[in-house]
Amino acid sequence: MTAGWDPVDGPLPPHNVQAISAFWPGMIDVRWDDPSILTGNTAYSIVGVNVYRSDVSDKGPFHLLNPYPLGGTFWRDFTDNQQITEVVRWDTSWYQRGDASNSRRWMLRTQHPIVKNPVQAPYQRPTPANSPTDVTVSIDGQVVPVDDVFGPRGEVTLTNQPWIDPVTEQTVPPVLPTESSEVLITYWTNRNHVRSGLDAKLWYRITTVALDDTTPSGLIETELKFTMPVTQMNSETLDYIWREAIRRNNWILEQGGERVKVFLRKQSGIQCPCQFEQRSRTYSKQPDSRCLICYGTGFCGGYEGPYEIIVCGEEPERRIAQTDRGRKLENAYEVWFGPSPMLTQRDFIVKQTNERYSVGPVRRPQVRGVSLQQHFQIGYFDESDIRYKVPVTGITELPWPQTRQERDPTVPFPIIGTQYAPAEVGVHKATQMETEKDNIPDEREQRGRTPVWVNINY
Repeated sequence: MTAGWDPVDGPLPPHNVQAISAFWPGMIDVRWDDPSILTGNTAYSIVGVNVYRSDVSDKGPFHLLNPYPLGGTFWRDFTDNQQITEVVRWDTSWYQRGDASNSRRWMLRTQHPIVKNPVQAPYQRPTPANSPTDVTVSIDGQVVPVDDVFGPRGEVTLTNQPWIDPVTEQTVPPVLPTESSEVLITYWTNRNHVRSGLDAKLWYRITTVALDDTTPSGLIETELKFTMPVTQMNSETLDYIWREAIRRNNWILEQGGERVKVFLRKQSGIQCPCQFEQRSRTYSKQPDSRCLICYGTGFCGGYEGPYEIIVCGEEPERRIAQTDRGRKLENAYEVWFGPSPMLTQRDFIVKQTNERYSVGPVRRPQVRGVSLQQHFQIGYFDESDIRYKVPVTGITELPWPQTRQERDPTVPFPIIGTQYAPAEVGVHKATQMETEKDNIPDEREQRGRTPVWVNINY
């Protein structure tokens, strides 16, 4: 790392981190160099590395993949399912115990969602269970028939009516549990799901873990912002020539671009309970478009962000059209900005005027498989759209007046995705509000909203 960007506390991260496709859907190989050979880590007792993954962008949120520090230099990230045998507790696991006046169903809920047996199709996307043969339920050692299985919520309904055994051709009474019964259920559940297809964005960061007696856990690791974000979408490492090209593009954006905030649509996470019955959500595949929890995305929170970016593009005419649903402002045009954060269709941006625009199909000019820019169409949507309800947080705590910016302007522009500067992690809470020049008296100072404006005028 360049002087001045070294981590304040903690070991240096591994170098030469690469995320490479294993040429199988839902499988990524992550490789890195041994961090213990770095001169800056000689003062630490290195025990391994931690692997973090984000399904949204290079800024996170990231979650830890490995249960303990890895001692090697390789990690294969793939969709993994495991078989679980769970004890069904009488006081907590049963959703219905046949005691309701209008329903005599016996329904239990497992601790994890249920998926189909993955043995027939390893490394494939986990399929929610929907058949009685996907689970095995035993009461006091006797396997009992199951009437219905709904995998996404882990709901299993027992057969509470007599049934005919096809072998003996005799009627068999239902076997139902009591408070003293031992009930076990065996099923498959997803342990790790690697998204693939539909322009899935996967980002990885690797931290070095070392021994440290001063911390409660006895370990210390590299801060995430001092690690390189890597993705399998780039098939080459960025060299110094194109890093300089990105830096010069950023200079153009700072001089003539417009500062906006971008929200990235969630593609995974906790499913939103915005429907009356989750089974309808499973089969219709359409969340509530007016939900204030997921904002029509199907996942709690709806969007990650806001992230601050600078876009550049020529705005066309603003045309008010008469449609069958009333008048509508039509304003769509193409803009471009740098490679980070990586956008996909159905993200949206917020201008300083609170006008909100949806992101259309994204075009990424590349060199040797590395993205350098992002070009996309943005289209205005009316204030009745649910995305106007997505809050822009973190701006009310800022002092006034003062220039809000994401980095120190005296420091050279950090190239995201390289080891030459920290790659920021997390959402942004700053916004450009008003400039302040200390050597100009307030009674005659003219204020703008960007560092470029104040540099030109003073």
